[in-house]
Amino acid sequence: MEFFIPGILLFLVSILVTFILAPKATPMVAAVLSIVFLTYGVYDHYRLFASEYNLSTWQDNLKIYSPALMIIAIIIFIIYTILAVFTKGAVPVPEMPTITMPNVNSITDTVTNTFNNAKSAIVNSIPASIMPSIGNANAKLNANANVNANANVKPNANVKPNANANANKNKRVPSVIEAL
Repeated sequence: MEFFIPGILLFLVSILVTFILAPKATPMVAAVLSIVFLTYGVYDHYRLFASEYNLSTWQDNLKIYSPALMIIAIIIFIIYTILAVFTKGAVPVPEMPTITMPNVNSITDTVTNTFNNAKSAIVNSIPASIMPSIGNANAKLNANANVNANANVKPNANVKPNANANANKNKRVPSVIEAL
């Protein structure tokens, strides 16, 4: 119970700070407060776990390598500085390859071939007993498609947009097999 009430009070204070004071603070105030709280947290952590830090001696063996690591880091920094100064900070950029767009006809030919292959696969999977009736329906659909594609229809300004709605209700939509 001794940790419960102070924990709840600290939680309520943090909620009040978060919702009342934090939105009114500037970024500079937030940065200073975060540095202060981080410093306090590190200090408190080290003070709380000082005995563990004193007992952990495995890092002592790494002290031997610290001068070599610092010398390597300094050498790398010097090499980087020399390269940056003598190349004037320019980074070589390779040339980009030219991009050519494919021909539109080749794209449509590919799509048309794909649909024709799909149609052939479906037609080949239909039993031979019903093929003649499908062939007749397909011929009728192709004939209607050619007539409709070649028709030169002129728009009529006197016709209302929904004038043919009732006439279209009685038309029969061909099935998928008839369309093949």
